[in-house]
Amino acid sequence: MSKLIKQRVPLATQPLKTSAATGAAVAALGFRETIPLLHGAQGCAAFSKVFLISHFREPIPIQNTAIDHISAVMGGDENLFDALLLLCEKHSPELVAVMTTGLTEMQGTDLARVIVEFKKAHPHFTSTHIVPMNTPDFSGSMQTGFAHAVDRVVRQIVKPPVRHQSEKKQLTVLCSVGLSGADIETLKRYVEAFDLKAVFVPDISLSLDGHMGSEEFVSTSMGGTSLQEVEQISNSAATIVVGESMMPTARWLYKRFSIPIIESQMCMGIDQTDNLIMALAELSDKPVPQWITLQRKRLQDAMVDTHFFLSSSRMSLGLEPDLALGYSALLHSVGVDIERLVTTIDTSGVKTIEAKTLMVGDLSMLAQVGDEVDAIISNSHAANIYEPIVPVLRAGFPCHDQFGNMDIKQIGYEGSRERLFALANKVMHNQHTVSPHQSIYRFNAEQVIPTSQRRGSALC
Repeated sequence: MSKLIKQRVPLATQPLKTSAATGAAVAALGFRETIPLLHGAQGCAAFSKVFLISHFREPIPIQNTAIDHISAVMGGDENLFDALLLLCEKHSPELVAVMTTGLTEMQGTDLARVIVEFKKAHPHFTSTHIVPMNTPDFSGSMQTGFAHAVDRVVRQIVKPPVRHQSEKKQLTVLCSVGLSGADIETLKRYVEAFDLKAVFVPDISLSLDGHMGSEEFVSTSMGGTSLQEVEQISNSAATIVVGESMMPTARWLYKRFSIPIIESQMCMGIDQTDNLIMALAELSDKPVPQWITLQRKRLQDAMVDTHFFLSSSRMSLGLEPDLALGYSALLHSVGVDIERLVTTIDTSGVKTIEAKTLMVGDLSMLAQVGDEVDAIISNSHAANIYEPIVPVLRAGFPCHDQFGNMDIKQIGYEGSRERLFALANKVMHNQHTVSPHQSIYRFNAEQVIPTSQRRGSALC
């Protein structure tokens, strides 16, 4: 186990970390007809909105309570009260996810108290779920904010189990912030292949997948997991956890409803995917479908094809902990040496990654090995720093210099295969080949006398 080094400098020049409130906003958009409400200044919401629009290239319906200089001193409870009233009256959402920012956390805002007072003053809005979330900018990261938002929604909305006959066995799949829409769709295919039913929490593949809505502008999320499905989570036969950050919610479901936990890590690489597939086969008591076996063989073939470029190559990672665990497992499966891993927060899972250096810091920490590695796996900010000297495979948030971020597969047999090909292509195209040796006796085509001329001279 490598020792985790924490960066202790007064200034982060190339930050890797993103605010917890931004992660909570993404999680909220994974629930149907939801409005993320940031309790803070307009700039806080504007930053998150621009950040997410550049990555997803979709309209992001984030609202804010517009704390000004007066409210910052005197308190912003009235701003939150008025914002809730306006959103409930005008848009009638099923869920309002209220998130704090650094400013309102420093004020000591009591979100729960304001929400209770609002419900008492307006009992006709009792059907609208309002979930408070503490997501200060100065603590945690995008991953922790995402996981906290999911945890708060599940704990507040889930209902006691109702025993009834169902045609299919139900599962709950807790999805990490590191999953793209294509990743979630891959998981859906796996679950459906075993004739199982699953509730994906949250499901951004239905809300941020790039589909065109029927209306010009929608103030709530345009898809995602319904709150009715969340209410029925207690009826699940098992909880599949994709990402270490989602374990607290799974443990609560186990403690509250005795729902078994299946931890699949990030389901990247052949070993992690095998564990998930065999767990699904055991739960359903059905054999593994032929098409899944074929996908596994294709991944094996991809590992053989790419090992000439990837085996013994050296790479560095700048990712959130969940994605770092997934990509490290995939890289180790093909013999890649991880020179340095820079992540955002200290977790127990990160400490298990085999790397020469583990760090909690910013992207500038990758510069110390920038010229010594064959590739870097990180976001677009890292690409701005290191390319074209070192190729950067885009992963995590934000990836604003490419299209189709939600269509990139990373997990399962299919996603692992595509990531290996993409990484091998990066390494291959960046390799500096040795120039071929040229003999001093070599001649060029223009130095050869045409045949007709040689015949004429011979006749003379």
